[in-house]
Amino acid sequence: MTLLVDKNGKIAKTYDADHWILPLSKRVYLIVDPNLNILYRKDMGFGLLPDQTQTLIAEIDRMIK
Repeated sequence: MTLLVDKNGKIAKTYDADHWILPLSKRVYLIVDPNLNILYRKDMGFGLLPDQTQTLIAEIDRMIK
């Protein structure tokens, strides 16, 4: 799921995804449980997570085993 950030950056700040100097957000990958607890967090700055789909599926599989 892609989260869009609100104009004032409140959501980015909530997930510690705001950039400390630039007026934009970093790319942060999150896996969140039904209670909104963050189970996995990977801050990639402005880059992409290598093999992002496979990496995230592997993390989910690891958590449910």
